[in-house]
Amino acid sequence: MKYVDMPSKFSKLGGEEEPLAENENAVNNALMNILTTVKGSVPGHPEFGCGVAKYLFEILDPMIEAMIEAEIKYAVDRWEPRVEIKRVDVKSDPDYNRVIIKLVYELIGDVKGNEHEFIFTQKTA
Repeated sequence: MKYVDMPSKFSKLGGEEEPLAENENAVNNALMNILTTVKGSVPGHPEFGCGVAKYLFEILDPMIEAMIEAEIKYAVDRWEPRVEIKRVDVKSDPDYNRVIIKLVYELIGDVKGNEHEFIFTQKTA
């Protein structure tokens, strides 16, 4: 089974190198797929996804923020070989009952080292 915008082989895990896309929209779509997929929900790929959902109903304190950040870094590092995460910011927005996650990343192979942002907003109730 293949996922949209994801290579069939992952260069970070060994094996043949796949051509890395430089299309920011394709990468953002892949990041959205990774972050919104609950681990265990894809038949045949039980490890695909991110474990962020289990923290969304917790009170957002520095420890929970660090756990969310670690989950995101692990999932993106494992499933999206086209990017290198530079920073993950997790912020609670209690007025709108949501969590805002901002990923700052570089595309692998981008000789200019341009940083890109991906904003992910998740309702908590």
